[in-house]
Parts: sequence; C-alpha cells; structure tokens
Amino acid sequence: MLILAALNPSPVKAEALPYRCEYFASKAVQIGWPKKEKPMLMKIMWRESHCTPTSVNLKDPFGGSHGILQINLSNYGWAKRGGWINSKADLLIAKKNLKVSLELWKLYGWRPWGTKSSQ
Repeated sequence: MLILAALNPSPVKAEALPYRCEYFASKAVQIGWPKKEKPMLMKIMWRESHCTPTSVNLKDPFGGSHGILQINLSNYGWAKRGGWINSKADLLIAKKNLKVSLELWKLYGWRPWGTKSSQ
C-alpha cells in the first residue's frame, strides 16, 4: 500500500505524507543526490509540494513552479538544453524533477529554494 500511495499523488491521508516524502527522497539518492542531503531534501519537498510530484504553483513568476521540488519555469530552457527534460510536463514526473533539482543544487546549493546553501 505504501508504494501505491507514493506513486499516486491523489488524496492521501495526512499520516501517509511523511512516508511519501521518504519514498521520493530515497529515489533522489538513487538518482545521485548525496545521502547526507536526504534530511534537507525531505524538508524542502514537504515545504514546496507536500511531496506531491504533480504540484503546480502558477502564482510564482516566470510561468509558475512545477513538481515535487517546485522547479520554476525560469529554469525550463536550461533544463531542456541540459537534456534532463523534453517538455514542461516532464517537470511533473518525480524522477525528472529530482534530476533537474539535483543539477540546480550542484550549481547553487539550496539557494534556489530560499535556504542556506550547503556548498
């Protein structure tokens, strides 16, 4: 049941959300995120989208922010040129959003998420 909740971002009981964050943080480590960043990554995912890969905030500037780590569309062209995504809709796929986020983090640390840089 835990896997189904993690793969399906539809309504989930509040007590299941931390498990969903853990699931996606573990996937992030598999993609290449440093394991030591996992606690901060979980906090940011929770703050940004409540660990919901299909989350969209159109109120953010430059076309809104998308996905589990709320990638702002000001990064869309850069992410597409980097080959991590092919379309804006790709930012709503958790694995691709986590990869784009990792590449942003490699460049800027946690600053794109308004948090003190870890680098």
